[in-house]
Amino acid sequence: MKLTMISVMMPAAENIRGTSALPYHLLAGRDRSIEVILYSYNLNRLSKEQIDSVAKELNIKICLLPVPWWYNFFLRFLLPFRILLNYPIGNYISLSSSQLDTIINDYPDAIWIYGEELSRISRQLKDFRRIHTLPDCESLYYYRMLGKRFAIRNRIRFWRSAFMYPKYLNMEKQFDTSSNIHYHLVGKEDVTFLKEICPGIQAHFLRHPHYQVAKPAKVISFSSPKIKILFAGQYNLYMQQDADMLIDCLIKSKDLSELKEHYVYTFLGKGWDNHVERLNNAGYETHHIKFAPDYIEEICKHDIQVTPICIGTGTKGKVLDAIANGLLVIGSWYALENIAVEHNISCLQYNDVSDIIGMLKDIYTSSSHYEEIAENGRQILLNLHNNLSIAKQLFSLF
Repeated sequence: MKLTMISVMMPAAENIRGTSALPYHLLAGRDRSIEVILYSYNLNRLSKEQIDSVAKELNIKICLLPVPWWYNFFLRFLLPFRILLNYPIGNYISLSSSQLDTIINDYPDAIWIYGEELSRISRQLKDFRRIHTLPDCESLYYYRMLGKRFAIRNRIRFWRSAFMYPKYLNMEKQFDTSSNIHYHLVGKEDVTFLKEICPGIQAHFLRHPHYQVAKPAKVISFSSPKIKILFAGQYNLYMQQDADMLIDCLIKSKDLSELKEHYVYTFLGKGWDNHVERLNNAGYETHHIKFAPDYIEEICKHDIQVTPICIGTGTKGKVLDAIANGLLVIGSWYALENIAVEHNISCLQYNDVSDIIGMLKDIYTSSSHYEEIAENGRQILLNLHNNLSIAKQLFSLF
């Protein structure tokens, strides 16, 4: 098969300034008889050396598409006026006649489009069999945001969500529902929401294959004398509410001495300075790593990953990385959404942040049981989120 791919992002093994990992892992898992030419706007700004490396690793041909001059001009000088637009600004991007001729005259068997806002480009190529990977339903993101009281306390954030929600709704209502195009998302709820917005659309949920596994694989055996807990990712809106509540729970817990005796806490990412200081002042052994040159190597030094995500859509890559490398993940429903794991069998899911304290008490008294849960999670993830399997499912849609 000869496949032409058009993408807003340049694929990369990890998300670099955008959702660049999903196309990378799907391309890496494809049948190599599928010949791929990638046209990318490279909005995540990979260097020429990085692009050449990706082309070699994935065995694909890469052609850069120039970002339209008006797009950069608008973002630089007219950004406040985007409230006047009916659609997100990226949705106004289309191929020039020469770019379109180049793609058509190459006679591809199918077209794969990556990035929800490129629906105009999809319509320009309506005579081809197409897959459009979104990968999330953006209107669902803003719908959820507007429904969270903590998320709209910030006035700027509230108005941004209020303005962006109808723009994405307008765009998604206009999606092509022809029989020769399928839409691919990495969230079950995203698919359901999109089908409600755009009846008749052929939308599919496929599990996310974005994870890397350390070699050799991590041996699952909790550290001694203290079990190592990791908080991975930046302290931002997605973790703000639950993370703050968890720190309060740890400091005020009646089991404070036990939690200090049996655990060491590490924060990996920016913005955690206040949390680290508060825990240290309370007597906890706490560390802060703002950046890890080798992310996978770093997370493998730990036993448990706590992921207090309280809003979002799709699938969380850092959760996949942790489970795939044998960490026991304690997370919210949002953190574990769309991942093929189950509470008390292959992960631990909390309903209320205070539940985490009880879970930590159980873990150090029954460590072998929870090591087994971590191993179950790893095996399930490697089987059901395997990039070879997911890529086969995706490209069978053509």
